[in-house]
Amino acid sequence: MFLGAGSLIFKNAEALRNNLTPAEMLLWGHLKGNQLGAKFRRQHPLGIYIADFYCHQHKLIIEIDGSIHNLLRVIANDLERQISLEMDGIKFLRFRNEEIFNHLEKVLNTIKQTLSSPFRGAGGLTKRIIPCLDVKDGRTVKGVNFVDLRDAGDPVELAWNYSQQGADELVFLDITATVERRKTMVELVKAVARQINIPFTIGGGINEIADADALLNAGADKISINSAAVRNPALIDELAKAFGVQFVVIAVDTRIIANKNIVHLNGGRLPTEKETLDWILEAESRGAGEILLTSMDHDGTKAGFDNGLLKLVNDAVNIPVIASGGAGSVQHFVDVFEKSNVDAALAASVFHYGEILIPDLKKILKANNIEVREI
Repeated sequence: MFLGAGSLIFKNAEALRNNLTPAEMLLWGHLKGNQLGAKFRRQHPLGIYIADFYCHQHKLIIEIDGSIHNLLRVIANDLERQISLEMDGIKFLRFRNEEIFNHLEKVLNTIKQTLSSPFRGAGGLTKRIIPCLDVKDGRTVKGVNFVDLRDAGDPVELAWNYSQQGADELVFLDITATVERRKTMVELVKAVARQINIPFTIGGGINEIADADALLNAGADKISINSAAVRNPALIDELAKAFGVQFVVIAVDTRIIANKNIVHLNGGRLPTEKETLDWILEAESRGAGEILLTSMDHDGTKAGFDNGLLKLVNDAVNIPVIASGGAGSVQHFVDVFEKSNVDAALAASVFHYGEILIPDLKKILKANNIEVREI
C-alpha cells in the first residue's frame, strides 16, 4: 500500500533504508523476519510520508522519534501527517529513542498487544479503483479471455481522462510482441508520466533488471512481472533487492483445472504445474510488494470477480492484493470489497467504454460504507 507515493519518495525511502539510526537498527532486529508474528517493512512510503516501520497486515505504523521531534513545529507536522493517515485507517505507535534503548521489553510488549487487535476490515484502509490498459502497438485493446482484441483508444488520452475522473492508480500491460518492446514501452511511460499525477504500474516483456530500470527511470511508479517470474523466480529477489519491494508487483493469471486454481502463462494460454496460492506465497516470500490476481475464467465475462479465490489469497498474504477479471457492474465492485476485503479492484472494458464512470462508482461504494479516496 503506497497511497500515491511517487518515484522520488521511493528513492528517498531506499536511501533512508540504508541509513537506519541506532534506535531503528535495534528495534528492526526484533521486528524483521516475522519475529512478532507479523511482517514489517522498514522505511516504507505512504503517499508523501515515509514510515519508519510499517505492517500492512495490521495497518500499523511504528515511528521512532529523536530529539528533533521535541520541536513545536515538528510536533505539529507529525500530528498533521498522523491525522491524515489515520483517516485512511492506519494506526500509529510512537516511541522515543530513549524508550528503545532503556525500555525495549516494554516497547515490544506494546507492539505485541497492538498487533493482537484486529485493524484489517470494513471501515479501515481506503480501497483503490484501478483502470487497466492493455496496450498493443501503441493502442489500448480489450478482448474476452485475452483473445478477440478490439481497439479501445489512445492509452495516453485514456490515462489523462482516468486521472481526471478520480482513478487511484493505473496499470498498463504491454502485449506487443516485438524486438522494439523496451523502446516502445519507455516512450509510452514518458508520455504517460507527463500527463498524469497518479501512480501507475507497467508490465509486459520485463525479463531482467535492465528492463525494469529503464521503465522506472522513465517515470513508472511500479513494474509488474508475470511469466518471467514464474520461469525464473529468483528475478523477484533480484528486483526487490535492486529497487525495493515497493516497486515489484507480481501479476498472476489463474484458471481452474481439475478443481484446482493453476497458474497460467502467455496470456493464460499455457498452464503450469504451480497451484496459485502456493505460487503467490512464494512470490511474497521472495519480495513481491503487491499481487495482481486475474481469474482467467472470469476475465472479460462481466460476470463478477472470483471473490472466493480472492478472499482465500487475501487472507493468506500480508501484502496488498488487486482483484482483476470479471467486473461488469458497480455491484461487482461492492461485492469484491465486502466479500474478499482486497485492497484494490481493477477493470478495463467497463471503464474504457463508459459503462461505469469512476465518480459514480466511488459514490456508490461510499454509500455502501466502503472507504475510497475522495475525488
